[in-house]
Amino acid sequence: MTNKSIALVVPVLPVSDLTRAIDFYHRLGFTSKRYRDGDFYAFIQRDGHELHLRKFSTLNAEQNPTSVYFYLIEGTAAALEAEFRASGITIREPLAPREWKMNEFVLNDPDGNQLVFGENIPSA
Repeated sequence: MTNKSIALVVPVLPVSDLTRAIDFYHRLGFTSKRYRDGDFYAFIQRDGHELHLRKFSTLNAEQNPTSVYFYLIEGTAAALEAEFRASGITIREPLAPREWKMNEFVLNDPDGNQLVFGENIPSA
């Protein structure tokens, strides 16, 4: 098949409280817009990239397996981690080199969604 038809992939993260989730993502520098001013769905954006948040009435943060990987421009991970820390965000795993040649740090949103931020480790 030669025609490409997929223009964008948008992860949808499960949340238990949409307002709380939006407030958290605002602290990460995202902007937001609720779907039809409702309390069940929202769009969040940062740096031209989009995630969606969807409210679920039964969600256990400790058993939530959802994970999103943010691939960063090389050399920006430390500054982004510092920005998040300055906003009061708890970093679960601080920035560190991984065996797969990435510098990464990890945090969780209030509903247990794992957010991994990583950049390539430059080749020597």
